[in-house]
Amino acid sequence: MTRHKAIINHLHIVTTSLLLLLAIPSYAAPTWHNIGPGGGGWVPSIVVSPVNSKMIYAGCDVGGFYRSTDAGVTWKIYNTGLHDYYVEVIVPHPSNPNVIYIGTQGGVHKSTDGGKSWIWLRNGFPSPQMYSFSAPIGVLTIDPQHPNILYAGIGRPRWNDGGKGAIYRTEDSGAHWKLVNPGGAGMDSSAIISDLAVNPHSSKRIFAATDHGLYRSNDSGCTWIHLDKGLPNTKARRIVLCSSHPETMYVSFECPPGQQPRQGGVFRSDDGGNTWTPRNSGLGARVGQPNEPNEMTSNIDHLAVDPKNPNVVFAGDCSWVSAGIYRSNDGGVSWKIVTDSSSPKMKYGWITMWGPSVMALAIDPRNPSNLYFSTSGHVFKTTDSGENWQAAYTRSVPKPAAAPDSPRGWWKTNGMEVTCLNQVVVHPRDPKRIYACYFDIGLLQSFDGGSSFTQTVEGMVNRGNTFTLAFDPDDPNVIYAGTGEWASNHGDICKSTDGGFTWQVIGKPDTGLPDGQTRFIIVDPNSPQNARRIYVSVEGSGIYYSKDNGTTWQSCSNNLPNKGIRGLFQDPNDPNTLLTLISGPANTGGGVYQSPDQGKSWQRISVDFHWSNATAMAVSKSNPNRIYVSSREESIDGKPYPGGVFASNDCGATWQQVLKDKFIQSIAVNQNNADIVYAGGNDHPYHDEALGSGVTYSNDGGKIWQNLNTPPLTNRNITTLTIDPHLPSRIYAGTAGNGVFVLK
Repeated sequence: MTRHKAIINHLHIVTTSLLLLLAIPSYAAPTWHNIGPGGGGWVPSIVVSPVNSKMIYAGCDVGGFYRSTDAGVTWKIYNTGLHDYYVEVIVPHPSNPNVIYIGTQGGVHKSTDGGKSWIWLRNGFPSPQMYSFSAPIGVLTIDPQHPNILYAGIGRPRWNDGGKGAIYRTEDSGAHWKLVNPGGAGMDSSAIISDLAVNPHSSKRIFAATDHGLYRSNDSGCTWIHLDKGLPNTKARRIVLCSSHPETMYVSFECPPGQQPRQGGVFRSDDGGNTWTPRNSGLGARVGQPNEPNEMTSNIDHLAVDPKNPNVVFAGDCSWVSAGIYRSNDGGVSWKIVTDSSSPKMKYGWITMWGPSVMALAIDPRNPSNLYFSTSGHVFKTTDSGENWQAAYTRSVPKPAAAPDSPRGWWKTNGMEVTCLNQVVVHPRDPKRIYACYFDIGLLQSFDGGSSFTQTVEGMVNRGNTFTLAFDPDDPNVIYAGTGEWASNHGDICKSTDGGFTWQVIGKPDTGLPDGQTRFIIVDPNSPQNARRIYVSVEGSGIYYSKDNGTTWQSCSNNLPNKGIRGLFQDPNDPNTLLTLISGPANTGGGVYQSPDQGKSWQRISVDFHWSNATAMAVSKSNPNRIYVSSREESIDGKPYPGGVFASNDCGATWQQVLKDKFIQSIAVNQNNADIVYAGGNDHPYHDEALGSGVTYSNDGGKIWQNLNTPPLTNRNITTLTIDPHLPSRIYAGTAGNGVFVLK
């Protein structure tokens, strides 16, 4: 009897559980696809598989890992399992194509499925840190004779910091690591390790290039000796050995600007590093002035040598003044540049505003006439030792039928999306017309729903960054754009009368608008077409307006803190009422402010709020009393402020935290239903686990949230979210490193 009751109780529990599961809203699996022009971002690593010439791997500084299986024709992004998207170095297994190692600022990762997924290898490294890099990998290399043995050098070569003179070693394919040279063991204890090379015929002999000189170890990295005979300074960058003649090697040294005679360049040794001779004839030789950027001095930062012929060697110049790939067929005695930007043999793709400053260089070990190199925006490929180059980051396509001619051509992604987004804007009258506001590469637009793009920055002064767009409500060809510089607070307002193909700067200091980043623009649809009233935010200066279509500007920031504006909204039911979001804690003026009189006066309406580092504000036209604010976690004077999403149902008077998350960067709300809201997480890349939470979604005002991160959207750092005004089920997610993803 007791057993019978137990069975009945069990069935009751199961039935109740099933009913509860049926009561939970079901969600269709999201389907994302990646759009963009291709390229556009920093690619610091590129490698050809040692077992398959068609298998190419590339790493981005913020976009993670890319793989091509057709020699660079197409690419796929694989970031599942990564804890950091800065891929400094890629090391494939010499014989097993499924095993790949990568070094990031957050440590070593390993894949056993060809790069599709990753595991974090931390055993033996310092504990992960929340506000710093505990073990940034400057270089990673594998022992060719014993591929279960790898070495990791610590440092951040690009940023010239993070050096600890530390080499870690694993003997079990990354499962366990050990510091093999405590205190440096002959190496400077603050050295940044930028390159390592293991002698393929003698595994115990290893060479290390560091910012404190070139070193050699004869005991598997346990102790080191400094090599300096014939070398110019201590700024060693890269070292390569010829695998068939490992006693022949090349090393590059950084040339300090302002020092004459020139010190640095490429050096060769034929006796295993004991002595060196300079090999610089024909290489770029400019030495910049002491007050000029380092990029104004010629510098070889990457080397590649033919594995069968030690006299065939390639050098990559990373400067602005002599950028490109140089080739020598006589062991470096003479060099010839093989990337002439003016030659038809160099196919640039759509990025023509940057030169070929080399950030990574790879040679095909099976077919050394195949090489790849990357820049801060491109990937190029040659199949004839550099005689001809083609773009491997984008592909040219015919002009869309609905589009006008573009002098920059039309381009389609091949999967190598390496861009960061400020905003995605859909044309209010044409759902196939999409505007992508990028970091670094400005404004691009599509006429076919994102299948192809063209760059449209003609007339803009600040072409690098477009922050936002706003359209005239009556004339679809009139567009206003906020542009500027990202690293410094400079910017302006531009206007286009031809749908965004050409621009004129209208908002600048001599028209009354301060110099500063312009991130929000409102065009008042209730004002006359010939005297449009326009509101804009200017970072550091407040809110300004124009009542003559942008010809002149005046401040409307009376009693409003002129800092950290993170949102600007006009009430659709009362065009005189404006809302703005100011970042910061309450005691410094942070909060939501309202103006009932077109900006003449402002009053803080948010009293009961708990955030500090506000990032975005979203308001639905269907219910302007519902306001959402996103924020990032922050601590000020020991007081913690939470991150996440906060909601108000009474126009900002009271607030409730509806999503807890350390780093929410963006939010978007359905304009027809204030309960439908999306949030995008985006962490800062300054610590070991630098990932946001990706895209999350709620259809009940924030009570329940659903994660929408499914491949191919594996980048969890979301910078902007846009709901298509024509089809609210279509979402555009702009990422920090992988371009734009569309959810249908």
